[in-house]
Formats: sequence, C-alpha cells, structure tokens
Amino acid sequence: MSDRWAPLQKLLEAGLSQDVFTAAVALVGLKEELRWEGAAGALSRDPQAAAATLDTVFDLASLTKPLATTLALMVLADRGRLDPSTPLGEILPAAWLPPDKRPLTLSRLLTHRAGLPAWRPLYQELLAAPPEARPTLLARLAAATPLEYPPDTATLYSDLGFMLLQAVVENLSGRNLDQFCREEIYRPLGLKILGFIPLPQPAQTVPTTDNRQPKTENRIYAATEPGLIPGRSPAGEVHDENAWAAGGVAGHAGLFGPGREVFHLVACLYRAYNGEQVGPLAPAAVQLFLTVPAGADRACGFDTPGPDPATRAAGRYFSPRSVGHLGFTGTSFWLDLDSGQMVVLLTNRVHLGRDDKTKIQAFRPRFHEAASRALVS
Repeated sequence: MSDRWAPLQKLLEAGLSQDVFTAAVALVGLKEELRWEGAAGALSRDPQAAAATLDTVFDLASLTKPLATTLALMVLADRGRLDPSTPLGEILPAAWLPPDKRPLTLSRLLTHRAGLPAWRPLYQELLAAPPEARPTLLARLAAATPLEYPPDTATLYSDLGFMLLQAVVENLSGRNLDQFCREEIYRPLGLKILGFIPLPQPAQTVPTTDNRQPKTENRIYAATEPGLIPGRSPAGEVHDENAWAAGGVAGHAGLFGPGREVFHLVACLYRAYNGEQVGPLAPAAVQLFLTVPAGADRACGFDTPGPDPATRAAGRYFSPRSVGHLGFTGTSFWLDLDSGQMVVLLTNRVHLGRDDKTKIQAFRPRFHEAASRALVS
C-alpha cells in the first residue's frame, strides 16, 4: 500500500480502538475510478467473530432512501411515469390517502419539506396486524400521521415521507420496491448482492437463490444490535424497527450491501450525471434529481454537505455541489459532482450502542478529509 493511503487504514484501526465500531469497510475514488479500499475489525464484538473483509455485507439503513427509493423514482421519471412536481393525490388511492397529503408533491417528500414528522414507532401497530398485511400497511400509517408544519415552510428529515414514496414506486410499477430495484436497477448494473432481505412469511422458507447470500450465513453480515424488537437477529435482518415490522422492505430502510457494490452504484451515478447513459440511469433524470430544487437545501433524495464546512459530515474538502447520505447504522457515502471525489464508509456503529452518535459524528469528517488529502497528494 502506498504511503499516501496509509493514514486511511490507520484511521479505520483507530475507530476500532476508540469503540466507534467493530467492523468497517471504506472505498475512495476519483471520477468513478477506485483508488483505495480497506477493511478493519470483526463482524461483532464476539471474540470468535470473523474478520470484516471487503465482501462484508452491511445494513445500509437510510442509504436505502437515495440508493433504492430515489433511484426507482428516477427510472420511473425517465420513463415518463412521474415528475418531481407530481402530487401524491395523482398516484396514490384516495381511499386511504387523507386530503392533507394529496397536494404533497414528490419533490417535497424527496427534500424533506412535506411537513411530516421525522419518525413514529409505527412498528407497534404493524406487529399487531396480520403478517401478510404489514408491507402495505406501513404507507397507510404514515399517510394517517398528522403533519407537523405547513409544507414547504421548513425542512425536517423524515422517514415517513419515504414510506409514502415506496407506495408511489409500487403503485406505478406494479411491483414491490425490492423486486423493482433488483430487476430494473441493480441486476442491469451488475450488482449481485445489493438489495433488500425480505423477512420470511409464516410457512415460508428463507430464500437462498436470486444471486443473493443466504440469510442463514450470518458470518457475512456486520452485526447491528437486537434493538427494540425482541428476537430480531442482529445479523442479516434490518435494524430499523419500522422496516423490520413491515417485512424487511421499506422506502426508508432495509437495503443491504457490500462496500464495493455501493461504490459501483455511486460511480454509475457520477457517469450518468456527466452525460453517459448507464444502464437504466439516464443523464437527464439523474441531473434533475441531483440538483437542489429552488427553496430546498437538499437534492431530491440526497443530502448535501450544508453551509458550514466545520460541521459537514463530508468534511471540509467536499464542495457544496456534493451529494451523499448518512445511515443510522453507521454507513455513508459522498460524491463531489465538481471534483469527482467519492468516498463510501460502511460501519456497524450501532452494534456498540445506538444512543452515542458523537463518536461516528466525529469520525466521519476526519476520514473524509483524510481521503480528500490522499486523493490530491
């Protein structure tokens, strides 16, 4: 390994010693070209746990929002099925969509300006319903939740908006989000592992086909934590309670994947943004979604670094024209649309406890800034 990249591996090792995570994988590139990748740690705190490798599969948490739900909407937009200005009332059934949600545009939901609350423990109601009803019930519960502020007057990051956007994808495509993303996006782009891990319904067996790692092989998954639902496996089942109760597939969480495939997908976005048709990713649609709409401070489905370089999760060296996202489990990616630098950082920070976010919040910008320095050195 070149000396220029040594600080990155040292930072991953420091994250282990500082109890930021037990497992980490990172990839750094420039203009779609992978320049460095590294792994550190073990899949869990168990002394007998297997080492983390570049093939380790992580619970990507909220990276589901940009890398599944938003990409599905991009593809549908390119096919003329929707526009970011389309209101929900033109897509979702009036039978269960309340009047106050019908005027909400897809753009407002994608930029977290729809007025919806950040989170609700919807899993409690989901678990009280029959298992077969839960996947479609999640969006209806989100729709029934009162707005917290008038739409387009503030920005409040919301899981509930992406629960509704999942229903948009499924209503327009006639397929569930897992199937649509797998068949229309991931497999055409050569991604064999990235995807959801649906929970088995009663009397079903766990699927082990479809080019996907069997759920029983927990040795490939970085462990999260049991969480708020007793009996939920910390390896190979989604950490987010609402997504888990909905069956493992949701618009806001549920995506799993290894670092290399996340990096490849981000690189495909960069290529499409710069004018190349990349499988199902069309330049016009990608450019539309990666551009911050007027009045918003986020791109459609993607975070931006924020106005203050000192507090950016992406670090000081990513330009304001960067997009990315953070995941609650300790995952993230950033792509600078100007310079082309890209960083994927996947960790299992919640395995050591979900409540202390300060360690990962301090670690992310340190790592991103070290990656940026290495790229230009």
